[in-house]
Amino acid sequence: MPNDPQHQNPQPGRDLQQAQPVLPGQRREPQAPQHPQHPQPQRYAESRAHRVMDRAADAVWREVRDFPALAAWHPGIASSTAHPGNPRVRDLVTTDGIRLTEALHSVDDTLMTLEYGFVAHPFPLTDYRARMEVRPEGDTRCSVTWTATFRPAEGDGAALAAQFEAGVFVVGLEALGARGRG
Repeated sequence: MPNDPQHQNPQPGRDLQQAQPVLPGQRREPQAPQHPQHPQPQRYAESRAHRVMDRAADAVWREVRDFPALAAWHPGIASSTAHPGNPRVRDLVTTDGIRLTEALHSVDDTLMTLEYGFVAHPFPLTDYRARMEVRPEGDTRCSVTWTATFRPAEGDGAALAAQFEAGVFVVGLEALGARGRG
């Protein structure tokens, strides 16, 4: 059959990738074959921070749950406001001028969890999904876990995951834990 794609002769070089130049002193790393019908799955990167706080879980949860008010307790956020017309979307400006928009996906007051994701951001990633979870540790203590997963645009995302972890989550949890003491 002349129009049957399984019986057509391949075109020379049609399925070859563009060659990348190798500079003197560099090694060419082997590349996994790319098949248009079976693309390589893109891996997720993860950031995670956990902190035990000398604060009651209910008090911490009230602050975490107030989604548009992140700037009230996070020192890296200069402003945080509810998006006009939708309190489940917040517009953020960091202390170094980065503008972000995040949307709240779910809130569970019984489990004290919330999940949100990026709507607009300057980071080289997709599918960012974050979760905050507050757990009682007796009457006057709690633990908070802040995690995020995302697909990096390039590489394994380890450097970006480390930036979120150290520069956003750990700093924010330290500040949240320090509130109400003094």
